[in-house]
Amino acid sequence: MSSEGKSPGEFSLLVSRLVRKLSLLERDEKVCFGVTISQCYAVETLSQNGKLSMKELSREMGVAVSTMTRILDVMVRDGFAKRENDPKDRRLVCVELTTKGRNLAAKLKRCGEDYLGTIFDKIPTSRRERVTKSLKFLLNAVEQHPSCCQHVDRTETPGRGGRRGNYAGMDKSRT
Repeated sequence: MSSEGKSPGEFSLLVSRLVRKLSLLERDEKVCFGVTISQCYAVETLSQNGKLSMKELSREMGVAVSTMTRILDVMVRDGFAKRENDPKDRRLVCVELTTKGRNLAAKLKRCGEDYLGTIFDKIPTSRRERVTKSLKFLLNAVEQHPSCCQHVDRTETPGRGGRRGNYAGMDKSRT
């Protein structure tokens, strides 16, 4: 019996390599539209989810609200997104794509489908269903696992009176 695929170390290495290679290739494919990869992710997220609050969008993107604000400042300036205060709670800011943003989302979707389609075509036909099922299984396992950094308090940032990455439950006054 083969030991291939039974080592957590090998699994970790393969996942890291796959993520790195897909990220680099994806970035090269999408930046040709004149936007950053972070802006691409924001456009895709808003396209899939519709109007979101800044907090919801930040959570979906896995970034701090302040980081999301900087990304959106450029997107709003360039006409891809618009911000609105929620009529029920003026403190809540919602974001949605403009027509220009929806057009970009459609281009990004086609680009991604074409790009991944060429990769999918390299998988032998007899193995495509098994690969797709395995990816679904892997995605489900990843989504069920908490973030490795969930214990980190991301509300404090360097230069603003705090240390980046204070651990929850730790005395933050200690240095």
